[in-house]
Amino acid sequence: MPTISGTTLSIVMSDSILLNHKENRLSSSLLFRTNNSLNSKQKTSNISHSIFFRGMIFFQIITYGSYSILIHLCEKNDMITFSSIKMNFIIEFFKLIFSLNAFIYLKRIHLNQIQLFLWFKQSIPYSIPAIFYFLNNNLAVHIQSHMDSTSYQILSNFKIFTTAILYRLIIKQKLTKQQWFALILLFLGSLTYSFSTLKNASLISKSIIDSNVIIREMYIRPLGIPMIVIYCTLSGLAGVYNEWILKRNYNESIHLQNIFLYTYGTFFNLIPIVSLMMINSQNIDCFYLFRGFSFYTWLIIFTQVFNGLFMSVIIKHSSNIIRLFVISFSLIVNTVLSLFIFHIHFNIYFFISFVTMICALSLFYTN
Repeated sequence: MPTISGTTLSIVMSDSILLNHKENRLSSSLLFRTNNSLNSKQKTSNISHSIFFRGMIFFQIITYGSYSILIHLCEKNDMITFSSIKMNFIIEFFKLIFSLNAFIYLKRIHLNQIQLFLWFKQSIPYSIPAIFYFLNNNLAVHIQSHMDSTSYQILSNFKIFTTAILYRLIIKQKLTKQQWFALILLFLGSLTYSFSTLKNASLISKSIIDSNVIIREMYIRPLGIPMIVIYCTLSGLAGVYNEWILKRNYNESIHLQNIFLYTYGTFFNLIPIVSLMMINSQNIDCFYLFRGFSFYTWLIIFTQVFNGLFMSVIIKHSSNIIRLFVISFSLIVNTVLSLFIFHIHFNIYFFISFVTMICALSLFYTN
C-alpha cells in the first residue's frame, strides 16, 4: 500500500487549513456586506418611521405652503423689495455654517492638505445640483411677480410630473400604468388652470369691499407660464440628481455631503453679488447686503434654512416621492393662508383644478 510521508501529510493539512481559512474569510466578508446592507435598510426604516422624521415632513408642508405668501407680503407697490440673490446667498451660507459645525462636532477631525484635496474631488459632482438650485431658488422669487400665491402653488404641482419623468430616466424607477395616468391627469389639470386664469397685466384688478378688506383676484401673467415650466423642470433635475448622489454614497456623513452642496450654492450666489458690487461700485446701497429686508424676509430665510437641511435628510433616507407628497399637501396650507391673509377670490377653475389634482395624487400615491 502506498504510504503518505509526514511532509506530504503536513502540506495537505496546510493547504486544507489555508483553503478553510479563505472560505471562512469569504463567508465573513459576504456576511459583513449582507449585515451592512441590512443595517442600512434598517437604519433607513427606523429614521423614516421616527416622530422626528414625520415632524420634518409637517414642517416642510407648512414651509412650502407659506413661501409664496411670505414673498407677496414683502412686496411694496407690487414690487419685491429685496434682492433674491442676496437672500438666497444668506440662506445657503447659514446652511453651510450649520453643516460645518455639525460635522466638526460629530467627527472631531484634523484637517490637512491631502484630506482637503480628497474632499474637493468628492465635492465636484455636487456642483451640478447646486447650480440647478441656484437658478431655481432665484427664479422662484421672481415668479411671484407674475402670478398670485395660490396660482403659483397649484402650478408648482407640475414638479410632480417633471420629477416622476426624471426619476424614471435617471434612477430607473418604474411607474405603473395607474401612475402614468395620474401624471397625465395632473398635467392636464395644471394646463387647463394655466390658460383659464391667464390675464394681461392691465386686466389684473383688486375688488375693494370696504376700507379695511381688499379681495385679490387670481391671475397669471403671460410670462409666468414659461417661468413655472422652467422652474419645475430645474426643481425636478436638482432633486433627482441630488438624491442619486446622496444615496450613491449612503455611508458618507450627511453633514459632509451638505457641506459640499452648500459650499457650491454659497459660491454661485456670491458671484453675481460681487459682480454687481464691482459694476455699481459708486452706489453705496449695493454694498448693503440686507437692503429691502423685512420681518417677512427673515422669516423666509429662517424657514428655508431648516427646509433645506430637513429635505437633505428626507431625500437621503427616503426618496423624492416624499418631497412630492410635501408639495401636494402644501397647496391646502397655501389656500387657507391666501383666504385669511389676502381674502383671495377663488374662481371656478381653481376648484376644478383642485379636485382634478386631488384625484391624480390619490391615484399616484396609492402604489
